[in-house]
Amino acid sequence: MTAGLWAMGGIAVLFLVLPPAVMFFLKAHGGRWLDFFTGAGIFFLFAMVLESILHNVVLLATPLGAVLQSNIWLYGLYGGLAAGIFEETGRLVAFRFLLKSHRSRITALGYGIGHGGCEAILLLSVTYLSNIALMAAARSGEALPQEAQAVAAQLAALPAATFLWAGLERVSAIALHIALSVLVFTAVTRPGRRGLFFAAVALHAAMDFIAVVCNAYFPLVATELLVAVFAALTVWLAVRIYQKLPEHAEGEAAA
Repeated sequence: MTAGLWAMGGIAVLFLVLPPAVMFFLKAHGGRWLDFFTGAGIFFLFAMVLESILHNVVLLATPLGAVLQSNIWLYGLYGGLAAGIFEETGRLVAFRFLLKSHRSRITALGYGIGHGGCEAILLLSVTYLSNIALMAAARSGEALPQEAQAVAAQLAALPAATFLWAGLERVSAIALHIALSVLVFTAVTRPGRRGLFFAAVALHAAMDFIAVVCNAYFPLVATELLVAVFAALTVWLAVRIYQKLPEHAEGEAAA
């Protein structure tokens, strides 16, 4: 078994386990599984379904798609804004309507780990497990379509570090999702803080823009480190905001 297979397997298992493990920790401190599953469901609906419909229309069915895909700067701006608008609007809907009776600040954390955890599982764990199955089939001599054999060969040629850096990127993304959840939660629950919703959209768009554009010009290591620094700064902002929120909303007892 190659180092790449071990790396993919380890990362896949890590992100299958990490989100529920964090939620178990939050549950012990008053969190609710409802917040976690709401975050996961909103991510799936707004990012995997609604945002995907937009991309299919804009990128595949309009002349604008060719323009965007031929210019990495425009493509990064479009992708970042689309992700920011759809996912932060999803958070807004969740906190404004679905979780309107949950106003303790830990609600934002539970939602954030559900949202970011679902993304990590669907985009990384499921993908890596599929890659492992494909590579195992190719190594066993099983008859595969030519395209599948080519993909398996490309995966086998990648160094294990490539998959590990993707794991770091997911950690950064989960941290960002939790931080942005705090911003949108505050925008919904605290008077005069509505501007934080637009800040969350802008920060989300900026993160994705940085990832797309830097990946085109810089080595993988540099890109992932820049993304990690950006996520850390956003978390720092969210922590400052979170500390000023009431631990328990009026009339809502600790769990």
